[in-house]
Amino acid sequence: MFTSCVVAVALLLAPATAPAQAPAPTGCAALSPIALPCVALQKVAEAASAFAPDLAAYRASWEHRAAVFQSRLGDRLPLREATFVGTHNSFNAVAAGLTLSHADSNQRMTLVQQLDADVRSLELDLHLVGGRVRVCHGRGRDELHLGCTSESGLAEVLAPVAAWLRANPDEVLLLYLEDHVEDAQAYAGVVRTLTEQLRIHRPDPARISAEKGCATLPLDLTRRAIRAGGAQVVVVGDCAAGWGSVVHEWRSVHVESGSTARYRPFPACDATYPRAVYGQKIVRYFEDSTLVATVVDPTTPSVDPDALTPEKVRAMTACGVTLLGLDQLTPTDGRLAATLWSWAPGEPGRRDGCARTDADGRWVAAPCAERRRAACARDGRWTLTRRAVPYAQAAGACRASARRGTARFALPLSANANAELHRRTGGTPVWIRYRVGRSAPAAP
Repeated sequence: MFTSCVVAVALLLAPATAPAQAPAPTGCAALSPIALPCVALQKVAEAASAFAPDLAAYRASWEHRAAVFQSRLGDRLPLREATFVGTHNSFNAVAAGLTLSHADSNQRMTLVQQLDADVRSLELDLHLVGGRVRVCHGRGRDELHLGCTSESGLAEVLAPVAAWLRANPDEVLLLYLEDHVEDAQAYAGVVRTLTEQLRIHRPDPARISAEKGCATLPLDLTRRAIRAGGAQVVVVGDCAAGWGSVVHEWRSVHVESGSTARYRPFPACDATYPRAVYGQKIVRYFEDSTLVATVVDPTTPSVDPDALTPEKVRAMTACGVTLLGLDQLTPTDGRLAATLWSWAPGEPGRRDGCARTDADGRWVAAPCAERRRAACARDGRWTLTRRAVPYAQAAGACRASARRGTARFALPLSANANAELHRRTGGTPVWIRYRVGRSAPAAP
């Protein structure tokens, strides 16, 4: 009876995601100017109820097919240009077992459920508690790992992830380890567990600093090269000599201090960073939906300006954000759909056709005999052919349109490249280099 009442009250008062243009608060957000009471009620509801995402429906959906297609497009891109849909504190879910840490959850789905929903970056916080490396959401070593209790050890947490990767040998995972271990013997155990369970792309021994004991993550690395080397997982974290044989240091090559609240649609993006940062570093944005976060900052408004809403996710994707750390992700909350930038919904709608952009920049499969200008890549920029041609003549028209240098008929391989092309075309449909049923997804 108590559980039913809690769930009913929490559902009534749970904060709603506000639209981008009209953030009219509803439910608890309409009653409270700050997030603290709303988040507290929500956590009670989550602890008292079960959540079962309909992943079978998602895996059969157009959204999943488009996500897989885009992943394959990005296989040849260097890590600094590729996009990883990830989760923040990925392990911290009530579904993983009710503990003190999990009760204040960041996620509703288990790690495997997240992977089934096309998440390709997971974050694990490692703490040395009672002589054992546990995966939990707690304070640091200097605060005695407060919040960590009986959470599972690293080997237990990784086991289902390792099984999923074995069942999906073409997938590549970015694994971020937040380090609260700080013990030489424990680091050795972490290395042993990682190498026993996962096919890891190890740091190049020649790049491991003799002084620091670790190597910086090479941002020119591609998912295609990772698979070609027989690996599936790239592990990143802070530099620590004890685990430098398997963990790449990434502090110097990634940024995550941008402003979600001030993020704007492409091309404005986030003025925190100059455009040069994108494509030179891994750019990460994450959110924190825990009760602890609202207690630390009790002035957080009920409609959190730092939440990664679908509108923010769409803007960040187009701007070239490399890594999204989403909280409370579900397959139907709109954020996975917001990462889709290539095919228009339901496309390609024909088994044999040629790809062109539409007025909104998304792609459609059209009859190849249509006459359109073609998208050409030259010196890292998009140009267009001077005249409209059928698809079969697009490559030649690109070569002929180059006044100097070489222009090639091309396909956008990332959301940012597609956004740049859309800005160049002004919304006028153009051919792009992809033929349905005949092209490989990563066609150059």
